[in-house]
Amino acid sequence: MTDQSKDTPFYYSQSGDTEEDKKLLEPLKYIVQCTEKHRCTKLTSVFNHWLQISHNQLQQIDDIIRIVYNTCILYDDVQDNSILRDGIPVTHNIYGLSGTISATNYAQFIAVEKALHLHPEAVKILTEHILEFNRGQGMDMYWKNNLMCPTENDYKMMAERKAGWLIKLMANLMKLFSKCEIDLSLLLNLMGFYYQIHNDYTNLCVCKDPNDKSFCDDLTEGKFSFPIIHALKYDDDREIINILKQRTTDTKIKCYCVSLLEKFGSLKYTRDTLKELNKKIRIEIDRLGGNEKLVKMLNEYENEVPYTSTEAESDVSVTKL
Repeated sequence: MTDQSKDTPFYYSQSGDTEEDKKLLEPLKYIVQCTEKHRCTKLTSVFNHWLQISHNQLQQIDDIIRIVYNTCILYDDVQDNSILRDGIPVTHNIYGLSGTISATNYAQFIAVEKALHLHPEAVKILTEHILEFNRGQGMDMYWKNNLMCPTENDYKMMAERKAGWLIKLMANLMKLFSKCEIDLSLLLNLMGFYYQIHNDYTNLCVCKDPNDKSFCDDLTEGKFSFPIIHALKYDDDREIINILKQRTTDTKIKCYCVSLLEKFGSLKYTRDTLKELNKKIRIEIDRLGGNEKLVKMLNEYENEVPYTSTEAESDVSVTKL
């Protein structure tokens, strides 16, 4: 067993050899460089406004959250056969599939090891939420692989699992050390649902270079995203379902599909849904006594989604033929 210094990366094992971990966890180090700026990796400090735990406890929980978040990103890129992640090549295209999977498996057990040292109940909580993530991710993949469109209620359950599991894990680990007894469950469910729809919308509508291989890549994956589920109710000619079936990389076809989503009112419906969820989240934040950092984060999400038709026309212009 090697003692770890404060300079040892957060994703190294507490019981292993640091020089060996340096080799085994190269894929994780690679993905961390692009995920450390993600908002969801900063949420422990945001929720500590309410839960008020010590800096040391917060740091230990933050390390666990960052490890499991990054491992899920690695799995997600493999499962979706992605090419880019935040503008850089996906990890398995640099370190290979077997090396990436091996590092991912190892890192997940490092998270379990850290949970064992954190609190007697921490491993149980970690296990429950990783199971929830895999259920949500699994259903998302099942619908894609079998070309089965879910209902909006099915999508909502998937979103609360796939996008909400991490903040629920974080909050429940923090509660192990907190004297605060406020119920955050409604807020966390709303945030998970909001984040997944926001991710679906921005994948299709935030201006990107059509020559970028990740342009509208949800369509290449054949994903039943929130706007797609709405549009399929009105697509009598079955154009959209046939585009999804092709798993196309042709940007002109993907542009045409986005124009169909606009035609059927699905992008407006998605924007309106995000606006309503945003409002509900703000009401819940106020009910819980306010949280300036969380409101600031919510403002950032809101500013990324135009709500008026003029803004919408401008935002999706790049995706039209």
